[in-house]
Amino acid sequence: PSQRRREMEEITGAQIIAEALRAQNVEYMFGIVGVPVIEVAMAAQAAGIKYIGMRNEQAACYAASAVGYLTGRPGACLVVSGPGLIHALGGMANANMNCWPVVVVGGSSDQNQETMGAFQEFPQVEACRLYSKFSARPSSLEAIPAVVEKAVRCSTYGRPGACYIDIPGDMVNGRVERAKVRVVPCCLPPPVSLAEPQAISQVVAVLQQAKRPLLIIGKGAAYAHAESNIQNLLDLTGFPFLPTPMGKGVVPDSHPNCVAAARSRALQQADVILLLGARLNWMLHFGVPPRFHPNVKFIQVTLKLIFPPFPFPLEKNTFDEFAKCVSFYGN
Repeated sequence: PSQRRREMEEITGAQIIAEALRAQNVEYMFGIVGVPVIEVAMAAQAAGIKYIGMRNEQAACYAASAVGYLTGRPGACLVVSGPGLIHALGGMANANMNCWPVVVVGGSSDQNQETMGAFQEFPQVEACRLYSKFSARPSSLEAIPAVVEKAVRCSTYGRPGACYIDIPGDMVNGRVERAKVRVVPCCLPPPVSLAEPQAISQVVAVLQQAKRPLLIIGKGAAYAHAESNIQNLLDLTGFPFLPTPMGKGVVPDSHPNCVAAARSRALQQADVILLLGARLNWMLHFGVPPRFHPNVKFIQVTLKLIFPPFPFPLEKNTFDEFAKCVSFYGN
């Protein structure tokens, strides 16, 4: 009888959002409350999510994405409609470019007030598409758990990034029988792929022939918690290495193979460079002379190549999960 009563009880949209986020193992929510998302913050706390009130939506989105980077599970960012969501766009763009998982939940005007000049009305779903991997509004209260699961999954699968869920005010306070809301189980961890054995054999052959090899350890190595794999690789090969700013700590700078003190010379003299979770962007001078040797070969171990082709022929191999790839090479 008690189970039957629970199924027949009504549940609000705010509760559905909160419980769906908690079902996806979202533990932290940062935001600024106001109309129409006050009830979402209250429901999140009731569901066991730690809510941290902030003073600016951009800072809230930065904090939520930082939690996503540190834990591997997206933080949630709760914002009001219009200006609140617009302020969060900077944090979403930062998360997308830095590959940090975050899910932004934004309140919006009631559905029956669209195009009528509603309070702080703004085309939020469309605006967020430029700065996110996924941007959507649930079609009904019953659809909320599925949309939340997809947002969390998209934020962590492949190259991590920002996702946006738009919740109209009438959905926040709308009610539906709990039995009509399908519980969506937590999405599985991001799938792990391995490079083709032939590609790995090519990498090994290139590294064996290298006279001045260099490892560059990037942020992706830290996100993948590949410390032990990379330490084993260094012990096996004795290669010198450089950490990027966000790659520091994967292997201590006190390691005897760290050549950070001679960074410029190491980059200029290396004939083969193995990039572990690092991108040839401005931090690494785009991989071009005079910072690098004109005939240098790059082996890039990354989730996905997103930049244009290199300006000159390189040894390029892309692996989907470099911690496993390094382990394979070490074996």
